Amino acid sequence: MKRRQAAYRHVAQGLGDCSPTTFVVQGRLARIGGQNLLFGSSRQAVFAVNDTAADIWCSLQDGMSPEAIAVEIARGGIERREADRHVEATLEGWERMGLIRPGAPLSRPPAYEHSQTVAVAGLCIRIVYPAAFAFPAITVFRHLEVSSEAADIVLRLVERGERLHLFRDGEWILSCSPDELPVVLKGQLLTEVLDHCAYALALHAAALFRNERMVLLCGDPGAGKTTLTMALAHAGFGFAADDVTLLDSSGHATGLPFAPAVKAGAWPLLAERCPDLDASPVFRRPDRRRVRFVAPRALAPAPATAVPVGCVVLLRRDRGTKARLEPVDPASALRGLLNGAFAPGRTLSCSAFDALVSLIGSAGSYYLIYSGLDDAVELLAKACP
Repeated sequence: MKRRQAAYRHVAQGLGDCSPTTFVVQGRLARIGGQNLLFGSSRQAVFAVNDTAADIWCSLQDGMSPEAIAVEIARGGIERREADRHVEATLEGWERMGLIRPGAPLSRPPAYEHSQTVAVAGLCIRIVYPAAFAFPAITVFRHLEVSSEAADIVLRLVERGERLHLFRDGEWILSCSPDELPVVLKGQLLTEVLDHCAYALALHAAALFRNERMVLLCGDPGAGKTTLTMALAHAGFGFAADDVTLLDSSGHATGLPFAPAVKAGAWPLLAERCPDLDASPVFRRPDRRRVRFVAPRALAPAPATAVPVGCVVLLRRDRGTKARLEPVDPASALRGLLNGAFAPGRTLSCSAFDALVSLIGSAGSYYLIYSGLDDAVELLAKACP
């Protein structure tokens, strides 16, 4: 085994600069009574493995890449493709069992990568894609691009087999399939904003801009928040956010203008308002629901700075009913805004509560009970002249 490990290290030195990533083992290998035993520290479990798997484990401990390991296995007389498949299957199984995780990605020549720097809520983040997987995912964040060379955070994607691994400043975060990439990146960008930007409260609310004031749309999943937001944006409202809006200490709001992800059920409803939607690539959320992204650059933008909130609308879908607005009492409005809200430190501070009180005290609050999209758009356009 020692001779084979030495040979592995020699191959790794020759191929390391071309390898996408190495792996970090999370356990121990022991040989007892002629049997190889792997102990997984994350799950506190023991697994019996054959000699080839034991050698792969030792090579990973030595920092070898999967490609280099497969090359050395092939030197033993196995066809190279079969060696690649064997190593790939072994590592995928160990990943699922929590025995290994991707380590820091190794360097790649610039020709193998595309990058973009985006700015969200004043935070600059560089995203580095493998060239083969950059498009069309990179277009979902094109409207957020800035020319700055400096970045507060670097997110790097590394391909391995049929999965993409996301690293943040060299530390592994998660993995996803290529068709989940824009959804996963959007979630990570939101996480970075919530972890590093200054705000009193992050509301789970869509935001539109009308006559120098924000209109906030709140609702449970399935209430039609994204669909109604897109319809209002195409009716002349400025687009600010489709999912998360930041509130400052004075009760003013700033939207996070990520590209809206429109679920498959809403595609027919928005076909006339978003004629390019049918041509947009289809991606999947981690729950496997299909979505298409609408580029906000085609919509009227809202100010990037915080502005007062003029109206809070709590959505209720009621099939077969004519759209109507009903006043909401302050307590119900507060509950609606707090539903799904996120506070820094995970605790609602007194200052954040004061900001909500200031918002509710100066804004109109309503239930929108509706069924048809056209009726709802017409009603809100009249209510927010």
